[in-house]
Amino acid sequence: MHLDKTQPSSIEAYLHQMGWMPADEHLLSAEKAGEGNMNYTLRVRTTKRSFILKQARPYVEKYPSIPAPVERAGMESAFFAAAAGWENVGKMLPRLWHFDEKEHVQVIEDLDEGADFTAYYAREIALPETEIAVLIRFLAALHQSSRGHLPTRGFENRAMRELNHLHIFDFPFQPGNGMDLDGIQPGLQALAQATVYQNPALRDKTLALGRRYLADGDTLLHGDFFPGSWLRTDRGIFVIDPEFCFRGEAAFDLGVCLAHLCFCGMEWETALALLETYYGDFDRQACEDFAAVEILRRFYGVAQLPLSFTVEEKEVLTKKAMACLLA
Repeated sequence: MHLDKTQPSSIEAYLHQMGWMPADEHLLSAEKAGEGNMNYTLRVRTTKRSFILKQARPYVEKYPSIPAPVERAGMESAFFAAAAGWENVGKMLPRLWHFDEKEHVQVIEDLDEGADFTAYYAREIALPETEIAVLIRFLAALHQSSRGHLPTRGFENRAMRELNHLHIFDFPFQPGNGMDLDGIQPGLQALAQATVYQNPALRDKTLALGRRYLADGDTLLHGDFFPGSWLRTDRGIFVIDPEFCFRGEAAFDLGVCLAHLCFCGMEWETALALLETYYGDFDRQACEDFAAVEILRRFYGVAQLPLSFTVEEKEVLTKKAMACLLA
């Protein structure tokens, strides 16, 4: 089954065949849901309800030339199943209703027309501390609930981690990687050449951090804890898209969060203080190192964001990140 919003009759037939929709329920519409990069995601409305259909395909939906493991759908389903009952975690996750392992399709609760937090990248409005506190406490509860309680096997998510490892810790720091950075923002290529590409010690450090990322740990991580995975709805704040989840080092989730708080206009030390206030104890140096890599890979790698930074502002944050990594 290849989901296609232009083929509603095929979608309806599939849902009936799977037993996910009774015979007297019929599809009214299937429309794109959100701006996700990885998967083909539809909001399906029927004569009785609405829900999200999400299919993992053997490539990145936004960048079809980049292969991606279809097993990510199973990992996300396993995350939902494991975390649904954890205190202060499950209530902030959408419910998984069905999963077709063969076709890599999930049926997920529709949280209605919520909005993610990516609008804060414009840095026109400050992130509300009350909402950031809710999100950081979710992360703390996820890590604490899972630590020491995961089965001895599972949640390695090895193929997805290898894909992520390339695009976070390796490719952005390769001189001559073929990225047309000036096509993203004029002047960015020269900045990369003068900073990240001219420092082999930087790539040594990012690859070392990458080995830590690939090492299995005892804590379940969301794996992509950034504003695109934070959803504000009439029912409260939810966390979505845990397809990058894995058992690893908690500092990775925290570092990604720290970097994106800075992308949204928050000062580095202010963001760190919020993590310390609402999360509790953590490895501060590891958190800062992972945050620094996240900043650099978002400036100079494939996974670009709708950031409002000038090249001059990127230079300041680039030097901050490099100083952190090379201290």
